Amino acid sequence: MTEKTDVDGALDAAHVDGFDVCRVEVPDVVGAALTDDREPDQGLAEAARESLSRLVREHVDDGTGLLVLTGLPAEPEPAERALNRLSALLGESLPQNLEGLIVKHVRDRGTAIGEGARARYSDSRFGGNLHTDGVERPLPAPELFTLYCVRQSVRGGALQLVHVREIVRELSARPDVLRVLREPFHFDRRGDQQPGEPPTVAKPILFEQRGRQGIAYLRSYIELGHAHSGSPALSAEQAAALDALDEVVGGLASSMVGKLREGELAIFDNLSLLHGRTEFQDDPTRARLLLRTWIRVSA
Repeated sequence: MTEKTDVDGALDAAHVDGFDVCRVEVPDVVGAALTDDREPDQGLAEAARESLSRLVREHVDDGTGLLVLTGLPAEPEPAERALNRLSALLGESLPQNLEGLIVKHVRDRGTAIGEGARARYSDSRFGGNLHTDGVERPLPAPELFTLYCVRQSVRGGALQLVHVREIVRELSARPDVLRVLREPFHFDRRGDQQPGEPPTVAKPILFEQRGRQGIAYLRSYIELGHAHSGSPALSAEQAAALDALDEVVGGLASSMVGKLREGELAIFDNLSLLHGRTEFQDDPTRARLLLRTWIRVSA
């Protein structure tokens, strides 16, 4: 049985969580554009885009990095339709694997993180491993990612968020570590490379994109990447920098914690936020299901 963590216990006891400051009832114009049976006409789409863009600027760009829209349907088909429409309002939906998958069904598929050649963090029920999405892709990174909660777990599954500005501030006294984190590491591609391409992508953990500080991180994918025969082994300096980063992230992991509720759609700043979850346990008859998209923001 999955043990309840201190994070999950605190959420249950208080009946509130750190996401409450980011929760916004979906505006009527946005709700209509996302949930009407018919595709929104140009006028409705533009009004919804303007309303949604204001909320994203307030909460994602200039705030915590997270916006949670409440009051949306929790059934799978209308949820996926709404998520596709929202993603199109924000920018371009990016494929999440070699096959071109646009909407990922995040659920426990009985795998471990990094198992085999293609299993992903999102295919497991295990926790920890704070990360950004799309680390197996070359830069530029998806600027946003979304999670739409269709069914939530009975235990666990709380999300932990750490902002890159807090990480850099904590590491400001370690310029040696920051220097190494700004140099290339090899990330495992999880089988998403084209024929003839290498199984890793080399890129820094800390980088700039669109004039902003960004972070790309999932340590297990880096360790898998450097274990490939064509990749250099992690140097002692690189391993020490990863250890220092993990220590800082671990110390900050309880600074913002929340659990999505069914019918909520979260928009995350994927350049700025590391995210992870606590290990979760499903109801055997009603498994946890989140829908995810990756978004390149329109210029």
